[in-house]
Amino acid sequence: MAKRLVVIVLALCFVLTPFTAVAEDDVRALLASGNYKYSDSLYENNEISGGARLTFEYNKDEQKKSKNSPDIGCKAAYVADPITGKVFYEKNAHQKMYPASTTKILTALVVLENCDVDETVKVSQNAIDLMPEGYSNAGLVAGEEHSVYTMLQALLIPSANEAAYALAEHVSGSVSAFAELCNKRAKELGCENLHFVNPNGVHDDNHYCCAYDLYLIAKECKKYETFNEIVKMKSFTVPPSNVYKKNDRTYDNTNEMLEDGQYYYKFCTGIKTGHTTPAGECLVASSSNDDLNLISVVLGGSEKNGKNERFTDTKKLFEFVYENYKFKKITDKTAPLSEVNVIDAVTEQERLNLIIQTDIYTVAPNNASPDNVQPQLDLAEEIKAPIEQNQVLGTVTYSVDGLIYSTNIVAANEVEKKPYMLWNALVALGAVSVIIILALIIRKAKKKTR
Repeated sequence: MAKRLVVIVLALCFVLTPFTAVAEDDVRALLASGNYKYSDSLYENNEISGGARLTFEYNKDEQKKSKNSPDIGCKAAYVADPITGKVFYEKNAHQKMYPASTTKILTALVVLENCDVDETVKVSQNAIDLMPEGYSNAGLVAGEEHSVYTMLQALLIPSANEAAYALAEHVSGSVSAFAELCNKRAKELGCENLHFVNPNGVHDDNHYCCAYDLYLIAKECKKYETFNEIVKMKSFTVPPSNVYKKNDRTYDNTNEMLEDGQYYYKFCTGIKTGHTTPAGECLVASSSNDDLNLISVVLGGSEKNGKNERFTDTKKLFEFVYENYKFKKITDKTAPLSEVNVIDAVTEQERLNLIIQTDIYTVAPNNASPDNVQPQLDLAEEIKAPIEQNQVLGTVTYSVDGLIYSTNIVAANEVEKKPYMLWNALVALGAVSVIIILALIIRKAKKKTR
């Protein structure tokens, strides 16, 4: 009888004692859906590691090809979002072409990287003499002095070739040395097919690049507010100088997409035209519409039926993108991503909502929405209490038409841990008390039997 009572007491203690079990039924159910995977690396010293982050990459092979891409006349083209790198259109984008005066955006970049805009540039006689007859200019004369800012205006608005030579001499001492600097910088940017011999695009068989190269250069230029400010100016007046006292040198921007007229495009924000007979009609342009920014490059265009293809093709490409893509939010950080069981949590907090750490915005096709963007979750195998609100519990990845975003999964609220030490102590104390009482009862019973 005594032994039977002891066994019963021990069994009772076993049932009452709360053991830590792996509460992962919900996680495994999610894994079965194919949208989740385990990650042991999320745990470090029994704590889930990770910091705030949002990363993305672009996989062009996963981007759907558009069925309604426009036909254009220019021989080469490239259109992309400079923030994500997403490509919307390309045609012979890596083929060697002559850039003409679109060369000047690389000149502007190298000048901005090596000079203060308030520095004074002196126009040399050599800069005047190097300019071939008939090429665009700003009427600068030898000996006059202007700020780097003014010279950049002359370079980029009326496409002044003498300004390009003067800036090259100011930065590097000679045109040839400046060309070497430009080639070096282009290589650093990742340009694939570029070799320049001058700062302005005056034709030379050894002066060439491709549409993709000009996109990379323009993308870097757009980091400079001075550049952005100048390339969207509709006109420019060369101020009087130490040599030339008149205020009569006013020029319109060669980019007619900025001016009212047949080529005007309200979303255009620059950048630079180019033309020589071998190069044809060229244009590097930028636009901004509803937070979707674009850079377009077209090379090797022509004049057809009284229309310049560099403008008509660029407008066609911009309109194609804006009609088919939008900059939109695909995830909401306030919306529950999932719900899981938490090991060792107090009863009322055993279920935990998971949310993402930040909203995610992306460039996506018009038909893309949060409802058809499926997340891939990477959670720790065990999620244990205690947990702080916004504690990182894993990562989530979203793939949207070639753009792949990752951010942290965090706890929507805090979770307290069960007070196991106190509970176990009470259970043990209760069990010991029961054993002692039973022992006393058994002892008393034995005495009566005697």
